[in-house]
Amino acid sequence: MLKLYGFAVSNYFNMVKHAMLYKGIPFDEITMFPGADPAYLQKSPMGKVPCIETDQGCIAETSVILNYLDASYPDKPLYPADAFQRGKVNEMMKVAELYIELPARRLFPEVLAGKPVSEDIKAESRETLEKGCKALEALIQLADSPYVAGQELTMADIFLRYALIPAGMCANVIYQWDLVAEVPGLADWSKRMAGLEISQQLDKANQEGMAAFLAAMKAK
Repeated sequence: MLKLYGFAVSNYFNMVKHAMLYKGIPFDEITMFPGADPAYLQKSPMGKVPCIETDQGCIAETSVILNYLDASYPDKPLYPADAFQRGKVNEMMKVAELYIELPARRLFPEVLAGKPVSEDIKAESRETLEKGCKALEALIQLADSPYVAGQELTMADIFLRYALIPAGMCANVIYQWDLVAEVPGLADWSKRMAGLEISQQLDKANQEGMAAFLAAMKAK
């Protein structure tokens, strides 16, 4: 049985866990925080979460894990069979990672731990987030589809949902900016995704673990 390492407040952990639950993959969940624990570095060389342990060994890095899961458990695919459409799903995921989640992550010290971030970083992050929103607007297909890549749920929906949760929080706190409202159709999509049973399960676990996580952040 697969082992999934990570913790409930990690959005990247939740991307992988959501995909595994959707696919009905049996797994054991092992709470692990990122760091330099020598034993964990044997599983995830950068000490990052999530990480999965298979019978053949361990795999780290979220996008790599998601590709592995879809290839190894194809019964409920989360990537399109068509190569071009699969590429477009990966494109959306990369935009969500590089231009939505990562620039917002630079604001975490102030938002999560009360440690001020420089005005330069705030300006740079805002500029990147604005570009990311424009890119998403160009890529997503929500005008006449329930999901960002069309009529079926894909990995892009899962990835984008959990990228937007911390990004939206940071944009609201730092800029008083409703990030989701910036992209037409995204607010309704976000509500639709939040209503999924798996989303509700993971959001509940996130909320239950948040107080301990914030305390650990502030103690650093």
